Amino acid sequence: MEEAKFYVQCIVKKTISEQYANIIEQATWPEAMSITWFETHDESQEWDLRAYYEFVPKIDEVNKLFTDQGLAPLDIKIISLDQNTNWVAESLTALAPIQAGRFFLHGQHDKEKCPKSAISLQIDANLAFGTGHHGTTKGCLIALDKLLHIGAYKNAIDLGTGTGLLAIAAAKVLKNQVIATDIDPVATLITKENAIINNVSNLIKPITAKGFNHPELRKSAPYDLIIANILAKPLTTMAVDIRKNITSGGSLILSGLLGTQANWVSAYFKAQGFNEVDRKIIDEWATLIFTI
Repeated sequence: MEEAKFYVQCIVKKTISEQYANIIEQATWPEAMSITWFETHDESQEWDLRAYYEFVPKIDEVNKLFTDQGLAPLDIKIISLDQNTNWVAESLTALAPIQAGRFFLHGQHDKEKCPKSAISLQIDANLAFGTGHHGTTKGCLIALDKLLHIGAYKNAIDLGTGTGLLAIAAAKVLKNQVIATDIDPVATLITKENAIINNVSNLIKPITAKGFNHPELRKSAPYDLIIANILAKPLTTMAVDIRKNITSGGSLILSGLLGTQANWVSAYFKAQGFNEVDRKIIDEWATLIFTI
């Protein structure tokens, strides 16, 4: 993996800093390697938000990410990094591990902090494709934990897998194969590496594909558990295909959408016969659970 060469710095009010951070983390362009935000050393109630990149991002493109979501543009500084330091690892080391249901998400530096009763999910800083600290990721882990307490799924798929985190979490509980797909071939490579780190390489099947557009995915269908942590608009366009590829009685987890988009996305899936059985909002982001 390439190391970060530049970072974008923004000073944001504490109350809305996470909204801005979430938007940057979700963006596919410009795509940040890592994100961190922390309190400034004064009483201004402002936080220092930094996003690390392999290239110099355009300030207007970064601000467009915010304005497209109804937020105000920011005063952005672009700073070059010392190439003798692995800044991706440095920034992620500062992030605390996350407990979500029985899952404990951490980097290698926090491995020893995992409670004995928890299921360890290790995503290392040098393999970062998102920190896992996003509200959608935590929401999906909580939803997944809930469903896995209720039923034993035999044919699960994680659409838009990213780091492979959710597929790995499912595989650790189910003890059977989980397909992990992403449109980005680098993401599926990272998923394979993370599966090795988490000792489930024999259970994770990474496939580079757009939606269900791959012969192996069609052959393996229908699925009794589908996880799709993507974005609101792509989810709505996938509603019909998801319905075609899920078993009767199957479960569906959707995320990557703002709470304000939840009813809109839910309507598309209800039109396909899905029943929304649970909804969780974390840091303005929604996770929805459906059955069919």
